[in-house]
Amino acid sequence: MRHILTSLAVAAAAFSLPAFALDEEPCGKSMVCASNPQSVADGVQAAGYKAVLSKSSTTGNPMIESAANGYNYSIFFYECEDGEKCGSIQFQISFEDDGANTLELANKWNSNKRFSQMAVADDKSLAVSYDVATIGGLNQKNFADVVDWWALMLGELNKFFKENPAPAAAAEAAVK
Repeated sequence: MRHILTSLAVAAAAFSLPAFALDEEPCGKSMVCASNPQSVADGVQAAGYKAVLSKSSTTGNPMIESAANGYNYSIFFYECEDGEKCGSIQFQISFEDDGANTLELANKWNSNKRFSQMAVADDKSLAVSYDVATIGGLNQKNFADVVDWWALMLGELNKFFKENPAPAAAAEAAVK
């Protein structure tokens, strides 16, 4: 069984991106914008999921903790200036090394997924992420689709892991 990393700081640091653009304009009424983290949390909740808004201990940027399809995940905010005016978000789930976190596994996932990305870090932890630019804002219907799409990908991830078990899990299944 894959174990989700408990340290969000490790995941954020391992897969962080440089800042590119700030969203200088105020978030429009009933829009979801990374520049207004509460609008993102509200959008996640409106889609039917929990959303706990806090700040990343490593970057100081906003972050949201949520869950779907049996997985806890984080939403990280990027392209921020001093934790504000963020331009994008990243849905991300990370897993500790279980012996199966290989580049081949990530490539297998990535070859069949258009929007989500799987990556293996130097410490062999595995992350699956989905980046969304929000400059100018997303309407509620579009953002609900983004959240639902991510939840669907988490369901696909569960199926993928069952089809590609860690070596210990595969050996255990073969004995039964």
